[in-house]
Amino acid sequence: MTPRRVLFLSVAIALAMCWSAMSALLGRPYAPLPPGAVPVAVSADSLRLDINAPIDLVEEPDKLPDYPAFNTFLDRQQALSEALGHPSARVAWLRGDEAGVAEVQPRGLTDLPPVFHFQLLVGVFGLMVGGWLVALRPRDPAVLLFGVTGISLALASTTAAVYSGRQIALPAETFRLLSGLNHIGATWFGVGLIGMFLLYPKRLVRPAWILLPAVLVALGNLLHLNQFTPLPLANPMVAVEALVALALAVAQWRLSRRMPLDRAGLKYLLMATLIGVAGFVGLSVMPTLMGSFAPVSQGYAFGAFLAMYAGIALGLARYRLFDLDRYAFRVWLWLGAGLMIVALDAALLLVLRDQPLSSFGLALLLGSFLYFPLRQALVTRVMSSRQVTLQGQMPDILAAALERDDARRARAWDALLRRLWAPLTIAPGDTVDGPRLLDHGMALALPDACGCGTRRLGHASAGRRLFNADDVAVAATLCDLVAMIRQSSEAFEQGVTTERDRIARDVHDNIGAQLLSALHAREAERKNELLREALTDLRGIIDADFTGTFVLADLMADLRGETLDRLANSGIALTWPPMALPEEEVSLQLATTIRAIVREAVSNAIRHSGCRMVTISPRADRGTLRLTLSDDGRATGSGRAGNGLENMRTRVRALKGTLLVRTGGESRDDSGVTIEVALPLIETADGKAA
Repeated sequence: MTPRRVLFLSVAIALAMCWSAMSALLGRPYAPLPPGAVPVAVSADSLRLDINAPIDLVEEPDKLPDYPAFNTFLDRQQALSEALGHPSARVAWLRGDEAGVAEVQPRGLTDLPPVFHFQLLVGVFGLMVGGWLVALRPRDPAVLLFGVTGISLALASTTAAVYSGRQIALPAETFRLLSGLNHIGATWFGVGLIGMFLLYPKRLVRPAWILLPAVLVALGNLLHLNQFTPLPLANPMVAVEALVALALAVAQWRLSRRMPLDRAGLKYLLMATLIGVAGFVGLSVMPTLMGSFAPVSQGYAFGAFLAMYAGIALGLARYRLFDLDRYAFRVWLWLGAGLMIVALDAALLLVLRDQPLSSFGLALLLGSFLYFPLRQALVTRVMSSRQVTLQGQMPDILAAALERDDARRARAWDALLRRLWAPLTIAPGDTVDGPRLLDHGMALALPDACGCGTRRLGHASAGRRLFNADDVAVAATLCDLVAMIRQSSEAFEQGVTTERDRIARDVHDNIGAQLLSALHAREAERKNELLREALTDLRGIIDADFTGTFVLADLMADLRGETLDRLANSGIALTWPPMALPEEEVSLQLATTIRAIVREAVSNAIRHSGCRMVTISPRADRGTLRLTLSDDGRATGSGRAGNGLENMRTRVRALKGTLLVRTGGESRDDSGVTIEVALPLIETADGKAA
């Protein structure tokens, strides 16, 4: 059965019980007595029956000493009920020195006493709380047994509301049925309570053992209802069940001494249960067993159970009893809102039943301008106070994520976590892939999102609550956001570094080569031309947007002329065989790389090798430019892996190409260095050569 169906079934049972209880009293004979008056006799024609108030008007027949007294009481109830049902029935009453007679009439809704409505309220509330928990945890035996207590309480309080809400008498069989159902409800409440403490928070026995108290109680009910024992068993059974439940609660308390989570929830549950059970037994059951009068009406003694179930509902808020999460309160608020609307309409209809138009208008007015705004404000206040949000935390998140100093970043991160969750402890934790609950919500584990290690947060809201699924969701969003900010910052810094390295390589490889050529130029005009070209290239390097293209054949032709001039100024011959190159366009990055490699290789040959000849052979082969550069100088000079050669390797790797450096040997007379480069001419999807 789905949670919604369980809730609707609980509501249906509650409404059916209330309707049955009211139907049992509405329309029955009723004498409108003055306030404070006591009925003393019922008369009909020539019949007169005196009322023995201590016996005939007793609120709870279980307070009678034995079965004969109970049977006599039922006989008296039958006689009085028949007399009240006579058309000419009247009730004589006394109020101090004042006496009078009241005509009997059908009982109306407003004639029902407050204690009747109070007991119905207790039963409905217990049934709703029990149904709420069962809807959320339908397979948990402890929760199912708690649901048994809710149904049993509703049965006991509803039946008690009927016979304690009578004015004088009910038919004997009706009274016997109501009393028996009340006894069954009271004793099965004890069965549910005993079973719950047998299984929660630790299982003391296997669930099948719950049948033992159930069978014993069923046997006791059979004996009591058939009056097979010398004395009534109703009150003794309830008292024994209360003592057994208390003993089991003490046992659970001792077993949970090293489990703070279980003990925290058990403490709250035990406190609420003791208030309910001890309050009712102490106010209603024990005085009867001791032969004295109860200090309060049994109907109002049921209020102890109201406190019990209210306490358990509050315990769910703080300690998540039965492992229910915070979403359970949304179900309760939804259900409570619906009941409040029905109650408001019913109250308006009751007060203004003779003025339907006024009732309808007033309902619209109160609902639109009072009830719904107040309800929404309450829901917003209750739910928002339970939620952790990142709203308004962005400055602190940015400050923690962008802090470069490790120690300051760790302090900022911990301060942010304290503002969000107010944990009692923040400590380094084990490695986790993402936020997760630990120890049933006592702790929250966070991954290393801020670069300062994992974190374990203990005891949310200064220990007032447990971490829950909402906290995990907020933590996941926070960690993803911080990781994204840090990745963006690192990408920006990497981009700055990459651009700085590019400019440095271009300046070293291209501008350096051109300045070297200008240095060796003999003619002033040629020197000025080379310097102007160097300045133009420098501006291009700084302002490069990587959008220009070059024809490969023209690029290599320009490089051949430039290289020839540079080598001629240094007295070195150039061999550059003519090769047929494709008339295709290449990107600015590829063109810059080709220029840089040729210029750096020629600069190395001029500065370091002492060569007489440089040979450069470019050729295109199936989408790849293969470039061979060699000299006949000293291998130990031009083959050194300085910044220039390393820049070549970096440029070639960036374009998915290859670079190979070969030397003839290690002696001074070996024939130089050969550099072989292969660069793809086909552009990849990211704009680089492949």
